[in-house]
Amino acid sequence: MNIVHVAAHQDDEAHSLGTLLKYRNQGGHRIHLICTTNGDKGMSFSPEIPLAEAAKIRNREMREVAAALGARYSCLGASDEFLYDTEEMRMKLIDALRECEADLIFTHWPRDYNLDHNTTSTLVFQCSMNSIIASMQSAHPALKVTPKVFYWDVGDGFGFEGTHFVELDEETIREKARIIRLHKSQMEVMRKIGPDFADMAVDRARLTGARVGVPYAEAFRPCLASRRTPLANMLP
Repeated sequence: MNIVHVAAHQDDEAHSLGTLLKYRNQGGHRIHLICTTNGDKGMSFSPEIPLAEAAKIRNREMREVAAALGARYSCLGASDEFLYDTEEMRMKLIDALRECEADLIFTHWPRDYNLDHNTTSTLVFQCSMNSIIASMQSAHPALKVTPKVFYWDVGDGFGFEGTHFVELDEETIREKARIIRLHKSQMEVMRKIGPDFADMAVDRARLTGARVGVPYAEAFRPCLASRRTPLANMLP
């Protein structure tokens, strides 16, 4: 199966990283990571770092994450905090999904605390269906079947209620934390804001696991729109 993770920012994969690790460990899958923005505003408290340099740093960190997952990474290149649903961005994502031959997509819940996240979710909703429309021509041929979509857990306060849960064991949760820490620049940013980013992800996985009686878990919700609805057994 071709699994595509479409996120706004480098580090957003933290929400479903344990699940991606389970796919990797199963074998037989191809994992693709796509970011819609380039990370240029990622050095939030270091205005002396040029935006282009910040984007290079975050790109390098994301490639380290992709290597740890055995995944392929690509970036659609929008500027952080200035992502819009345009014809150009739709066509970029449509072609990226076609190039990946996407079967299953993980992405943001449509209502979130950041407009880049919301716009990415909107783009996935539209482009997953448009990826099969051959008259919308791009560099790669149209897909035969509409990719299915799962939304990951955005946290409390945004109307997300998980319906599908993926159990994670101790080894997977340790590897999840290790890979999150490859985003060294963002670890520094988060330390200035509050709790350790990786520790926070582990704590959320522990709380999610407690809901379903396992040590750790990640929660998802399927897109229920026509042609995009995944089967539960597509999760590992």
